[in-house]
This record gives sequence, structure tokens and C-alpha cells, in this order.
Amino acid sequence: MSIESTPVGNLPSGESVQLFSLKNSNGMEARITNYGGIIVSLSTPDRDGKLADVVLGKDDLQGYLDGHPHFACITGRVAGRIGGASFDLNGKTYPLEANNGPNAIHGGSKGFHQILWDAEVTTINGVEKLKLSTTDPDGSDGFPGTIHCTVTYAVLEDNSLEIRYTAETDQTTPFNITNHAYFNLGGEASGDALGHQVQILSDSIAAVDADCTLIGVREPVQAGFNDYREPVVLNQRDELVVANADIHYFLEGGRVAEPRLAALAHDPVSGRVMEVLTTEPGVQFYAALSLSLDAPEVGKNGKQYPTSAGLCFETQDYADSIHFPEIGSAILHPGETFQSTTLYRFSTQN
Repeated sequence: MSIESTPVGNLPSGESVQLFSLKNSNGMEARITNYGGIIVSLSTPDRDGKLADVVLGKDDLQGYLDGHPHFACITGRVAGRIGGASFDLNGKTYPLEANNGPNAIHGGSKGFHQILWDAEVTTINGVEKLKLSTTDPDGSDGFPGTIHCTVTYAVLEDNSLEIRYTAETDQTTPFNITNHAYFNLGGEASGDALGHQVQILSDSIAAVDADCTLIGVREPVQAGFNDYREPVVLNQRDELVVANADIHYFLEGGRVAEPRLAALAHDPVSGRVMEVLTTEPGVQFYAALSLSLDAPEVGKNGKQYPTSAGLCFETQDYADSIHFPEIGSAILHPGETFQSTTLYRFSTQN
């Protein structure tokens, strides 16, 4: 179906922001803005065919401009934490913004989530897609190299939201892009997501210290704690903490050519099921432990989101690969083309 666009306001610079509507013939609809590549809403049917918006977010452009916890936005250059907010590369030290305790997180406070991306509608293999592109200059947020990056979104007929990423650089640089959507399969205003059943097809996690700093250690999952190889209802875990609900999971086989199943979530109330498929070598699982913890996070229709109101499955590489290249490859070199695909595929279960 044809992708439609409407203006939704202007940035402080005066630049116009557009909102794009992507639909399939089943009624599934994603509304995406070229400011930060934010998935503003994602409507999918429940077991009775009733549509509901399953991503957390804000009511309008101003809500996003005022600040938000990376609601459903393109996140980079490096999604996740770089320890110590600096790194050495080719004999030079690159200081970064320490915006997460001693660490740099999600590319800095002016990362990809605040870029006004160039937008065009394109048709690829008969499928109409929204293509966002940007040129991020050398020195942006402290990172070396000029990066040319594209992100394409499509709503497919199998009720998948497809996200494809490509990037090239003229200098070696850390690079680890993702989308930071918070999903609540009961609907974004349905309370917490702790009644969801979660499965993550991984037998190992990335260890962190008390500051959530990655320490370059890969550890096996622990039964009954951070092992989700069999489905687990979140509120049946004794506790949800950083080490089991804000943690990077390594996927078997590392980076692959075609998307494979990485994780699933199921809401027994609505019947919605979400499969996460990706070519990436890992997925960061985050159960929104900090949401509304220190201050209320007001979402759509003026409603406050509770802690754990949504679940993130951020498909990505090991964020601190620049310090620990032996366990991650989130470094882009000149002459390489970064390519990555993630699918969030929705269905229902009786």
C-alpha cells in the first residue's frame, strides 16, 4: 500500500519534520518520523483482530524534542556503552561525552536519535519502503570519520516491521546502530509488561560491573536468573535487575547473512506474539527498569508509563568492541559496507 506523509511540525532550526504512514493489507500500520527515525506508533491486531499501538512514545514532536528515553528511535553511532567515555585508535585518544555515569551511551546526547534524516519513498523488489539517510561528519559526538548511513523501514505482508541498515566510513570508527523501541504487546497504555512471556535464544551474556560498564567478559547464562532459552514469564522471576533485564545476549553464529530468530515475546492477555529476527550477533534485552523510576515518564495521551512498561530487544553487536575486539566487531573500516537487517514479526496465539 502507498506510503503517505504529513508534516508534523518544525525543529528549532525551522526545518520541517514529516510523519510517514506505512501499512499492509492486514491493517498493520507503522507511523515513522524522519526526526530520529522514530517509530511513533505501531498498530497490530490482537487475537480478535482489534488493533492497538504496541510501542511506547510521546504524543507529538515537541514531546520528543523535550527529551525521552530513546523511545523507538534510531540509536548510534554506538548503541550501548563505551567504557570510560573514551577510546584509543591509531595512536590517538578520542574523548566522548560521559552521559551514563563514567561511560558514553547511545552515541551521546546528540546522537542519531536527534538527526533530521533525509527521507524518500522507494520501491525495492516490489515492496514500498521508507528510506532515511544521513551523512554524519567526522568528529560528530567525538567519533572519527564521516559516515554515510541509510535506514529503511517497511511493513511487510507477513506482519513484519523490517528495518535494514547500511553504512560506510572514510575512517575507522566504532559503529553499532539499532532501534530502541519499547514494546508492550498489550498496548502501550496497558500498564507494565511483566506478564509477558519472553524467550531469548542465547546461552551467554556480556558481563558488566557495578556501573553497568562492559568488562570484556562473556559468561554463560544462569538457570533461573538470566537464562531465557525456554519461555519465562517476567513477573515469575525472583527479581529483575541489570544482570537479567538490561543485558547483552550473544547469539549463536555471530553475524549472519540472513535474519534468524533471536527472541520472542508473548502477551497472553491480547494473544499477540512478537518474533525478533536479525542478522546481528547479539541482542540487548531491557525491561525498562529505569523508566519512571526517578521521575514520571509521561507518554501518549498524557498517561504516565510505569516502570517496566515496555520491553526492548535491541539487535546489535557488542557495544564496547573498540576496547574488547576479541568478543565484538562493532568497528567499521574504510572500504567496508555495514549491512544489517532486523524483523519484528507479529502474530497471535489463542
